[in-house]
Amino acid sequence: MQLIILDKNMDTLGVVSVFNTLIWDRRYYDSGLFELYTPAEFFELMNTGRYLYRSDRTDLGVIREVNFARDAKGARTAYCKGYFSEELLNDRVLNTQINITGTPEAIGRQLVQKFAINPTDAGRKIAHLQLGALSGVGSSITVMATGDRLGDKLYEIEKTQELSHRLAYDYQANTLSFVVWQGKDRTDAQEVNSWAIFSDSFYNVKNAVYDRDESECKNFAYVAGEGEGATRVITYTQAQYRQLLRQRGLEKLAEYEKVETVNSDVDPDANLVYMTDFDLGDLCTYRYTDVGIETTKRITEIQEVYEGSKQTLSVVFGNDMATSITKIIKREAS
Repeated sequence: MQLIILDKNMDTLGVVSVFNTLIWDRRYYDSGLFELYTPAEFFELMNTGRYLYRSDRTDLGVIREVNFARDAKGARTAYCKGYFSEELLNDRVLNTQINITGTPEAIGRQLVQKFAINPTDAGRKIAHLQLGALSGVGSSITVMATGDRLGDKLYEIEKTQELSHRLAYDYQANTLSFVVWQGKDRTDAQEVNSWAIFSDSFYNVKNAVYDRDESECKNFAYVAGEGEGATRVITYTQAQYRQLLRQRGLEKLAEYEKVETVNSDVDPDANLVYMTDFDLGDLCTYRYTDVGIETTKRITEIQEVYEGSKQTLSVVFGNDMATSITKIIKREAS
């Protein structure tokens, strides 16, 4: 693994050859985060850099915070923090009304093309961004939106069908490719992919924190259209308009779904190999027989922590508290 600092044009500035701690937090329904703690000699490199590239990943970190510190004993340290490149899409706002029918993948590609790759204002183009290969996932929906941040809206649309998107970075080609994707089904109820069963019986989980919260759960929504009588539907057929309202209802219900998660440190040296037998977005079987927990959940977050030769892998199965937190923020902002 090489850690390479790039400038604002994604040209190489230098390599961080030694570090104290690296935290690489990958997320399925949100942009990932990273933290890099190094000896002070790398402060200037990180402070002049814009991006952090990790040679064994397609994730690209965007540096947002850099720090230098010297304590009373003269010890000098530095760190940089930031988010993955998917967050760059939130620098673009849907400033015109959007009315689109298609799969979440097709809709996402149209929106990224319109607002980030080939915008009306050329100054709003995200450099090095292109459309990646088609995945062919998802079913058709109708979406109407205006004023939303591009990245947030894409995740909101995709989550209703358990999809996600990434901006995959190619260091050699110096490109960011927008791709909509879905993790694999690795449950023991299917026979297409190899199984990924996490269990204390298999000794591949080191601990378990289970949380279930239905206090704010809603499983039904009434969605009212705009206008009255003949003015209610203008640009849609009745079927299209009903589909649009249904999609809006699904997006709102996603903010009030049941919170059920299992958070475990996973043994990377056990029977399942990370990024081969399981990965972010995969649907897995989780069993903790000691207290009778058995559930099928998608991996929504994987945090990798590296300290010297030690590696820790923390995995979140299921929807976490971010849903409730986002809902509270939206409510307080309105």
